Amino acid sequence: MAIVEVIVPQLGEGLQEVRVTRFLKQPGDRVERDEHIYEMETDKANVEVESPYAGVIVEWLAKEGDILPIGAPIARMEVEGVVEAASPVSHAPQSAPTPSAPAAPPREPVGVGARLELIIPPRTRAYARQKGISEEELRRIPAASGNKLMPEDIDAYLAGRSETAATAEYVDYPLPQQQRAFIYRIKRSSQLVVPAVLRRPARWDAVRRVVEQFKSTPNAPVHPSEFQVFAYCAAQATLQHPKFRSQLVGEDTLRQYPHVNLGIAVARPGDELVTALVKNASALDFVSFVRTLQSQIRKARAGEDQADASIQLLLTYMGGYQMVDAIPVLVAPAVAILFAGEAFPVEGVPHVNLVLTFDHRLINGVGGAEFLNAVAQNLENAETLVQSGMAG
Repeated sequence: MAIVEVIVPQLGEGLQEVRVTRFLKQPGDRVERDEHIYEMETDKANVEVESPYAGVIVEWLAKEGDILPIGAPIARMEVEGVVEAASPVSHAPQSAPTPSAPAAPPREPVGVGARLELIIPPRTRAYARQKGISEEELRRIPAASGNKLMPEDIDAYLAGRSETAATAEYVDYPLPQQQRAFIYRIKRSSQLVVPAVLRRPARWDAVRRVVEQFKSTPNAPVHPSEFQVFAYCAAQATLQHPKFRSQLVGEDTLRQYPHVNLGIAVARPGDELVTALVKNASALDFVSFVRTLQSQIRKARAGEDQADASIQLLLTYMGGYQMVDAIPVLVAPAVAILFAGEAFPVEGVPHVNLVLTFDHRLINGVGGAEFLNAVAQNLENAETLVQSGMAG
């Protein structure tokens, strides 16, 4: 029995990195060759990846949500016998060689584990994560004795890095994992989405009256914020506009859902951005909606990024930051993102600017305008909408 690293395979031309979304097997599980062991997100789809070996998973070298380059080690497995060294080659069909091309010499088998240069025990890897060291950086840290990396080696590395930083002109810091995930989604979206933008003002006075009514009501079931009333109005608008609770599958299929899965952009300290998720948001009554939204936002502020492939509509709100306008960036697979800014007076009446960025592959200008107008109308009639939502 010996140990071998499982690496991230190349599944398509031009693919440079992937995001690990889910582990299908756990350390200690025995798997067969070609059995699915984890799921990764590429720029085209979520893919379940097969094991290149039969054996037992010793440990995962990454976490769910990590961004890994092609060829990076993702797991260690205990296997039997001799295998060919793993390589990040594409599994796509290969072109047949031309008759004049010489046949490639057969690749010699190598002993399992021969490519391992550094042993990283689980406690060392856990310690590295506490210190904010990525897997890629961890493998560059020298071991003081032999080829086994210990927590003491990490301390020595960090101390040396601090001394270097004191005299350097600049300091490089690894991006937080959540920001790397956001960058990955933005890059993927830029390759897929054809964005279009619409903007209009909307009255905000009814929203404020709803908030005040709940504040002044003894034993009110919830105490919504202005943003939460806005989010409810947006979710309800999707009931009459089904494309905003849909997704584009490939280039020729529209997948429509009965209710919208609503994503909320949530700011965290250090300018980090995560997503809260309210599933089936348009099916909830007002009280249930507010309670669910408040709970999901609390989890997001604690660091739980809830973004997944089910989100159809994103909301972003800049009330409180003195920003009255913006062009929100759409992140696939959502089909639209709706921005609301700081309220401003128009002839003594508070208004906000609503800005909608939508995927023009699925939604055209008139459809976007009608949805934006529906949201504005819901905001203007927020008291009636919330009252009907309280009734059932």
